[in-house]
Amino acid sequence: MTDYDLIAPFYDIEHAQFDEDLSLYTNFAELCGNPLLELACGSGRLLVPLARQGYELTGVDSSGSMLELAQEALEQAGVAARCKLVQESMSRLRLGQKFRLAFIALGSFGHMCTRQEQRQTLAAVRDHLTTGGKFILDISNEDARYMEHLSSQMLHQGTWQREDGALLTHLVSPASSLTKHLLELTHFYEEHRQGEAVQRTVITTHLYLFERNEVELLLEEAGFSINDVYGDYELSPFEHDSPRMIFIAEARK
Repeated sequence: MTDYDLIAPFYDIEHAQFDEDLSLYTNFAELCGNPLLELACGSGRLLVPLARQGYELTGVDSSGSMLELAQEALEQAGVAARCKLVQESMSRLRLGQKFRLAFIALGSFGHMCTRQEQRQTLAAVRDHLTTGGKFILDISNEDARYMEHLSSQMLHQGTWQREDGALLTHLVSPASSLTKHLLELTHFYEEHRQGEAVQRTVITTHLYLFERNEVELLLEEAGFSINDVYGDYELSPFEHDSPRMIFIAEARK
C-alpha cells in the first residue's frame, strides 16, 4: 500500500476543482497530438478533461486506490475508452509504447526522493517519447520553500464540507532534514460529523526540494533539451521565488 492509497479518500475534495494548469496541458496537447502520457495521474483530474477533448491517453500511478477513482471518473464522463490506466511506479515504467507528449503535474516528481529514483524516472520518460516529443515537468517551488522554514509548525490547508454533511480538515506539519534537501510532511486529515467523535487519519509523505540547476542537469543527462523554464501557469519567466518551476523539455535523438 502506498501513501496515496491512504490519501485517496480525501484527495478529490481538496484537488478535484483545481484547474489552473489545465490550459497549459491543453495547449501542448494541441501542439503535440496523440498519444499523451501522464505520470502520477492520481484520480484523473487532468485525464478526464483531456479525454473529453478527444485525446488518447495513458495514465500511470503507483496507487491502486487513486486509479480506481480515475477509472470511475472516466466512466462517469463517458471517456473511459480513450484512456488506459497502468499501476506502476514512474521510475519502473515499461509500457512498450511511444508518446508525443508526457507530463508530471502538480509537483509529483518531488516524491522521487533519491537521485537514483529521479534519474530512473526521467530515463523512463525519455524512453517512452518519440524523438522531438515534449515533456512537461511541473515542480512546486514557492510553497515548498515556505514550508521548509516552518519546521514543526501546523499549517491549515483547508476545511471542506462533504456531500454527506461531514467536515474534512487537512493540516500539515513540515519537518526539514538537516542532511538532505528533503521535507517530511505529516498530514492530518480530520473528519467531523455532527454529534460524533472526530476521526483522524495521519499520513507521512516526503518531498524533495529541487534547485533549478539540479533539474536542468538531470534532464540533460536523461536525453532532453530544455526549451523553456516558467514560473507559473501563465508562463511567466522563472525566478527564484516563483510559485512553480515548470520545465518544457524535448526528447533529443
